Amino acid sequence: MNTIFNVVKNAGGYTAWSDKHPSYDFTNGPSGDGVDDLWSPEINSIPVALPQVPGCKPLPDPGAATADNAWTDSFQNIQCYDTLKVQAVLNWIDGKTHDGGTAAPVPSVFGMNFQAVSVGQKLVEKSLNATGGYSDALGTPSDGLFSEIQYVDDAIGKFVAELKKQGLYDSTLIIISAKHGQSAIDPNRVLRIPGDVPTDVSPSQVISPSGVGPGLPVAQTIEDDASLIWLTDQSQTAADVKMLSENESLFGGGEIFAGPSLDLQFNNPLTDSRTPDIIVSPNIGVVYTGGTKKVSEHGGFAYDDRNVLLIVSNPRYKASTFVDQVETRQIAPTILKALGLNPSELQAVQIEHTETLPGLPFTQK
Repeated sequence: MNTIFNVVKNAGGYTAWSDKHPSYDFTNGPSGDGVDDLWSPEINSIPVALPQVPGCKPLPDPGAATADNAWTDSFQNIQCYDTLKVQAVLNWIDGKTHDGGTAAPVPSVFGMNFQAVSVGQKLVEKSLNATGGYSDALGTPSDGLFSEIQYVDDAIGKFVAELKKQGLYDSTLIIISAKHGQSAIDPNRVLRIPGDVPTDVSPSQVISPSGVGPGLPVAQTIEDDASLIWLTDQSQTAADVKMLSENESLFGGGEIFAGPSLDLQFNNPLTDSRTPDIIVSPNIGVVYTGGTKKVSEHGGFAYDDRNVLLIVSNPRYKASTFVDQVETRQIAPTILKALGLNPSELQAVQIEHTETLPGLPFTQK
């Protein structure tokens, strides 16, 4: 499918985006060139000193900057990493490329992904005796998470200040949302279930009730706080679901989606290989990991995963709260509408009939 960057660029606009992996090249869409300036430093790389980022040479947390670490292993170092992208956004506002080295048009659509809050929500940094996440079921942030929220708040403030400095604030629509939340918010609900097959086990074998052996004939799994399972033999789906349902302690309870219950929500795995044959949505708090570096995960169907903030802001809009259900996929057509473009230029909008976000003056008929 094409992306909003393709639509904006085809209409003569200039586009820019910054994210956490080179794989976010997919934002370029099928044409391969939808984003004029894509800046995506790898977040899972080894942390190094960043002389271009104030306070990050040396890194503030050198103990978490070894060859075995990534930027996500530190409450402090992740802020250095995110600031690389913050600087890119500030340069775009100033009419430059992401590195500030070349003059460029101010993008019609641009933005970035923050990773700091995600790290704050789930990291356990044992070397500092610091645990992120939430302190209680009410969602009171831990000290580690609160510091990340403060950091992001300050960064967004820098964007606003720079937009005002360049005379762009009144004509800019700012949208703040999230790709996902983390489960579980309640720290007392965390239940870790090891989900990885030992390295000496054949891919056609898994952990079955009797140990390693002829359990689910697994070709591939993705396991965070849900388990997505692709089978080597799809004719065994019913038998494998039966085995799982009879061994609830293996997967942490919850619900199993396969066959008709899966087809109601996703493409049929018999005709679309992207769809898992089985999806396990366990009880809230279950994370499929044998490690203790995290207190939560994402990727599942839990309320904590799927409910995120969504703010649409412009100084000319009167503050209000919309309480009905909306979806993050409505953001893309809303951006196009705000730019005076047709949301139906997005192929996904045509297929899914996605509406723009309600309650905004420029989306009213």
